[in-house]
Amino acid sequence: MITLMEMGIVGLPNAGKSTLFNALVSRRLAETAPRPFTTINPHEAVVTLPDGNLQTLSSIIKPQETIPASVTFIDIAGLVKGAHKGEGLGNQFLAKIREVDAFCHVVRAFYDPLVSHENTRFVMGSLEQIFDDIETVNIELELGEIGDKPSVIVLNISEDDINSIDTDEKIIAVSEKFKTDTVAISAKIEEDLVDFTQEEKESYLKQADIKNSGLEKLIIKAYEFLDLITFYTVKGGKEVHAWSFKRGKTAIDAARKVHTDFADKFIKAEVIGVEDLIKAGGWKEAKEKGKIRLEGKDYIVNNGDVIEFKVGN
Repeated sequence: MITLMEMGIVGLPNAGKSTLFNALVSRRLAETAPRPFTTINPHEAVVTLPDGNLQTLSSIIKPQETIPASVTFIDIAGLVKGAHKGEGLGNQFLAKIREVDAFCHVVRAFYDPLVSHENTRFVMGSLEQIFDDIETVNIELELGEIGDKPSVIVLNISEDDINSIDTDEKIIAVSEKFKTDTVAISAKIEEDLVDFTQEEKESYLKQADIKNSGLEKLIIKAYEFLDLITFYTVKGGKEVHAWSFKRGKTAIDAARKVHTDFADKFIKAEVIGVEDLIKAGGWKEAKEKGKIRLEGKDYIVNNGDVIEFKVGN
């Protein structure tokens, strides 16, 4: 059985978790407000993976439907000091975090007079406050006996701090201190872009001198932290499907993910790398050039494989 891999969104109250979640799902599912415990019940959403190869493959095959790979994000209630003893919504927080496979830790790295913070001795948005907030969550996870899980730190910055040297320095400092990948995102801007058309988004990002969306970087990073790869199937020219798949699994596992019958009646798999298929110009052309190879059920699926399963009756 192939289980669903999940990425939890964690952090202190008012760090911007729900705002980030809303931006991830491109619609406002979670209420946002400058007060603790805005998120009481976890929200869950399947977020599509940015994939240039899928777009190119689809443009060549021109299917009726194109289905991208995805990663599941869960917005979890904010944590406070004492969560391991049941303070705030600690029991719910810790119970849910035990269920996810990895998490992104959202940390407030901006100043907003409307948003309170329990540690008034720190300047909001300062490196000292960021370090303290991260350590607070880490201590509660340790005391809650969560154990080590893969995590990426998300610095929630203001619009003015995008592309700033200060933000770059904070990313480096946090990464070095906590030994984990760190990205900076203005969750509020990303949420505001939800209402933009694709053309408006591109225009805004260009004017703001933002080359790559922080949101896309996070989705890709989450995919990596969950140790997922992507394989593709092409169904009679009618459907191009990208599948999220655990690294190290075999062709028989991939067949089972596509359809149980494919695994039960598996004979062989025809395989080609997606870039080779794109270069060939299509499945038929790749076959004529001898680029497609046969693999058995124990074949370890590689990232970017395009697979056609051959099954019996």
